[in-house]
Amino acid sequence: MRISILLVLMFLLLCPRYAMSQANSKNICSLKDRLFVQQVNDININPQNYKDKVIQIEGFFAKYKDGKNVERYSVYRRTAGCCGFDGSVGFEFVYKKGKLNFKEDDWIYVEAHIAKSKNEVYDYDYIYLDAISVVQKDKGKAKEFVN
Repeated sequence: MRISILLVLMFLLLCPRYAMSQANSKNICSLKDRLFVQQVNDININPQNYKDKVIQIEGFFAKYKDGKNVERYSVYRRTAGCCGFDGSVGFEFVYKKGKLNFKEDDWIYVEAHIAKSKNEVYDYDYIYLDAISVVQKDKGKAKEFVN
């Protein structure tokens, strides 16, 4: 009898925490090494499935200027291309909280929401990340090259 009561109490105490952690994890999409390319592709093909999620991605930092001389940022990993590992896969992102002063190829961690914009010149929609936070990070065991 005491064991049953103890089990019921443990269930009542632990169940809300488990449910809360499950609810929180459902709102996060963390792009991992093993399925990096597939997850980036799925986000681009099915952005509606990720609209309420926080995307967590880490990779190399790149900064460049577009055709209108606007500074753009991206987070990416290297991948197979036409001549070995000369391709890249990742996302362009905007950061509205200030200018980013990372160096080219610094390893960064980005948390962001999916955003969509229309390319006015070529008349197509494209997906990018609206960054919540961007920090430099030690690469640790993360893979530079993914496939």
